[in-house]
Amino acid sequence: MTGIDRQAAHRLCWIGAACAVLVLAGCKSGSEAVALPSPSNVPTSPQSSVSEDEVVRRVYTSFIAMLDHADSLPESSRKQQLSTLMVEPQLSRVLKRAEELESKNLTSYGKVVVHITSVDVAGNDATLRDCQDSSKAGVMNRNTHKKSNRGVEKGNTKAYLVKSADGKWRVSKYVVLGEGC
Repeated sequence: MTGIDRQAAHRLCWIGAACAVLVLAGCKSGSEAVALPSPSNVPTSPQSSVSEDEVVRRVYTSFIAMLDHADSLPESSRKQQLSTLMVEPQLSRVLKRAEELESKNLTSYGKVVVHITSVDVAGNDATLRDCQDSSKAGVMNRNTHKKSNRGVEKGNTKAYLVKSADGKWRVSKYVVLGEGC
């Protein structure tokens, strides 16, 4: 992984796994609230030693980590926390999915491992491709912890990011293209 340490990737990988599980199997999980990456830890604009490409990679990796436990974020601050890394329509999709999981007494578990294959930055828009490993993540019953599904080892995904007026990159759309990369 270029520019991303493995520990950070593991913390951030849940989002991809959850999304892959959701799209491929219709489920997502996460069992308990966890500390999320602070927006101040995610570079929001290129610095002298950090390229736009690297900033996009870091934001995406943080986005995936937040997805890993989006359903366990406190409902009162969930939207605010998620909006640090995503905008519409992705924000509404994640909020809706978290509500669906809660209503079915389900939660996510595990972490998604990010394997970014390409980044294309064009002005205030970026497209990122990922071949993530969500095989150790999925959805489980919140009370019994019985796993109902899990992700795949090679999930082909694409994310679209936009640079907002505040200069910060955020995910606007996240698409699971299928298994195999």
